[in-house]
Amino acid sequence: MSEKKTRYQMQKLVDKLREFDYTVRFEKGNFKTGYCILEDRKIIVVNKFHDVSARIDNLRFILSTLVTKAKAA
Repeated sequence: MSEKKTRYQMQKLVDKLREFDYTVRFEKGNFKTGYCILEDRKIIVVNKFHDVSARIDNLRFILSTLVTKAKAA
């Protein structure tokens, strides 16, 4: 049985990313991956035209990358 992805789950991921001092913005974009990370400014831009499931998948991937970097440091 697959898990239904909701806006509440998406908000929880955004809150978690804020703990890493990142700002998450949902805007129009032509990103091949559905998101763009501006490392110098700690801003994550997610394509607002993607469905909730795709946005959650992108945020989970970004969060896992940040956690991995934090553990390596």
